[in-house]
Amino acid sequence: MTGLVGAGGAGFPTHIKLKSRPEILILNAAECEPLLHKDKEILSLYTDQVLDGMRMAMDMTGAMKGIIGIKAKQKALISELDKRLNGKIRLEPVGDFYPAGDEVTLVHLTTGRIVPPGALPVQAGCLVQNVETLYNLASGTPVTEKWLTVAGAVEKPATIKVPVGILIRDVLSHFRITASPAIVRSGGLMMGKVEPDLDAPVTKTTNGLIVLPAGHSLSGIYQRYSDSGATVRTAMASCDQCSFCTELCPRYLLGYPVRPETAMRNLLFGRNQVETVHPGNAFCCECNLCTLYACPEGLDPKNATVMEKRITRKKEVTEARPAKPHPMLPYRKVPISRLKQRLGVSGFPDQGPFESIEWRPERVCIPLLQHIGKPAVPCVKEGDRVQRGQMIGRPDGDASSAVHASINGLVSKVTEREIMLLRQT
Repeated sequence: MTGLVGAGGAGFPTHIKLKSRPEILILNAAECEPLLHKDKEILSLYTDQVLDGMRMAMDMTGAMKGIIGIKAKQKALISELDKRLNGKIRLEPVGDFYPAGDEVTLVHLTTGRIVPPGALPVQAGCLVQNVETLYNLASGTPVTEKWLTVAGAVEKPATIKVPVGILIRDVLSHFRITASPAIVRSGGLMMGKVEPDLDAPVTKTTNGLIVLPAGHSLSGIYQRYSDSGATVRTAMASCDQCSFCTELCPRYLLGYPVRPETAMRNLLFGRNQVETVHPGNAFCCECNLCTLYACPEGLDPKNATVMEKRITRKKEVTEARPAKPHPMLPYRKVPISRLKQRLGVSGFPDQGPFESIEWRPERVCIPLLQHIGKPAVPCVKEGDRVQRGQMIGRPDGDASSAVHASINGLVSKVTEREIMLLRQT
């Protein structure tokens, strides 16, 4: 009832994951979204707490082995971790490429196992947990704070800890933004989203806020492909079927039957229908590497594949043949340094040291759905006074998660979507 969910992005309720019975528990410390550093900072500052959380998760699940998947370049952190490990947990340094932090990729990097297409890692005997998730597990308290990195066009990038529900506008007010006008990308350059409303709240799954000049090339790409019609039009007008999108696809290289070029071909010939979609595209992980890196024409194979993914779901295609890695897998990994060049962000400082800030927001908006599953159900009403850590939304069944007050305050609004709290002195 602490409201613990996966803090790495998807927000899968942790209590469900911890009911599984894996052989191996993998700590995902292979942070790979360019410019984000919050996992590294948590692990550096709270090494023992994260390891305590890892051991707790191993005890809860019965996992006999633990593996820490971490970038080999983090030499100082690896040295500190190595001093604290016992025989049940080992380190597995991985390369500095994208998307090393994808859980299916990380399972293969650290164990050599392939998660079957459409399956969860536990079906390969593994359970993957994020650094912040295990940090929260070890705390034993309700989740009321979120770690994130603020980077990009800001004077001093930093990793910070904020109350859940604080408005993005309030977070950014503590930073000197060096571009005007600017856009804000929430979650990461590759898999995040552009925030059109700076009054949107930070949630349990917000990993970063990246500020970009409005005239940056990425800003144009994000804007262009926010409309699915543009994805279709550019595919029809410009795709030459070079297949680079498929040849560099991380899931294709792991042996999954994902083929973005078939989705582009169907758009090219106007055949994006149930009868013509490629069923293997159901297993796309939406890492965005095909659109933002692989395509030489600046087209959008990622969203073309997602369109087919949605159609394929309607056909209820859930299984595929066992996967066998492509022989070129070791040679087609995309280094972070090269990805940053392609994205045009090499000029931004790639750092995010922790900065302690005392946050006193006048209001917070706590969404009732910050996780995969059913939203929480409000258990407070307008006019109630609540204390930080108090449950304000209870889980609606097992596939749900509680939400808690992140400040001492007055409940000013309760809807089916969120609860607003006003600070009370």
